[in-house]
Amino acid sequence: MNTSSQIQQQLLAKAEEDAAFRAQLLENPKAAIKDATGLSVPDGVNVRVLQDNATDFHLVLPPEGRNLSDREIGGVVGGGFGDIDTW
Repeated sequence: MNTSSQIQQQLLAKAEEDAAFRAQLLENPKAAIKDATGLSVPDGVNVRVLQDNATDFHLVLPPEGRNLSDREIGGVVGGGFGDIDTW
């Protein structure tokens, strides 16, 4: 069973070593995720891939009006999505 953190690390590693995959991830993230992991992102779930650069800083906020557990906060700080084995 893969956690979202493991899936994310797999995607980041592949994007680092494979320029074509990185381009696909930026252009069509759902297809790239399916190709790399075999997991399908369900309809209704949007995936936005952002690429950091020298002038842009991205801060991801949790959903509004929701108190996070310590574990969830750790996932946000670490850039994860929580523990999942499917999307």
